[in-house]
Amino acid sequence: MTTPGQTVRVLSWNLERKRPESPLGKTGVEHLASYGPDVMVLTEVRTTFPVGDGHALWCEPPRSSVFDDKERKVMIWSKQPWRLVDRIGIDGLDQRRFISATTDTPIGPVRVLGVCIPWHMAEVTHPIDVKRKPWELHIRYLTLLHELLAASDMPTIVAGDFNQRTPRVKGGNKAASEVLNETFADFDIVTQGQLEGGTRPGIDHIALSSQLRSTNTWAWPNVVNGQRLSDHEGAGADLVLP
Repeated sequence: MTTPGQTVRVLSWNLERKRPESPLGKTGVEHLASYGPDVMVLTEVRTTFPVGDGHALWCEPPRSSVFDDKERKVMIWSKQPWRLVDRIGIDGLDQRRFISATTDTPIGPVRVLGVCIPWHMAEVTHPIDVKRKPWELHIRYLTLLHELLAASDMPTIVAGDFNQRTPRVKGGNKAASEVLNETFADFDIVTQGQLEGGTRPGIDHIALSSQLRSTNTWAWPNVVNGQRLSDHEGAGADLVLP
């Protein structure tokens, strides 16, 4: 049930594969908790991440042997239980970089899609099946995600590592930027540009379907109190129904 005046706090951050029991990993976990999130989408995370009183789901494990068995590209976390869990999305989408489910929030049920869009050199210098071209897997993922988002009919959040700044910055790939814009044509990427609290435009994003609106967005740097917690800046947003 929706409660008037309530908000949903969503966080998105890449944890750079840090072990949550390590000193830096523990500090990162505590930093996230300090924001009091309702929903989090974390990337390059481990299944040993302490979920506390919340509920967590992970995508399928990576294929590459450079990752250990506890590493995952995407985790979604919520204060409330998850349901309607989807680890496939659409035929052809990399299931090791995607997970979706629905959770209850103070503004009602919300569908959350956690993504880790391949970086531009994915499987280029270290091929798994065949050698890829730069941006090939990134653009393929976005194209398939576009088809999946077109079927959305409820309040939806897409969050995670987009591996691309938006709006496009100097030196950014034009083709990839155009596909990103097309994929999210019906969504609002509320973490675009340089956010308050950040030091540069980020690539960890939060995108909203038309049923949702952001009242506040912010970022935090990858270095907190002199400690390098990640190679990414994090992003947060408070959401309401329009």
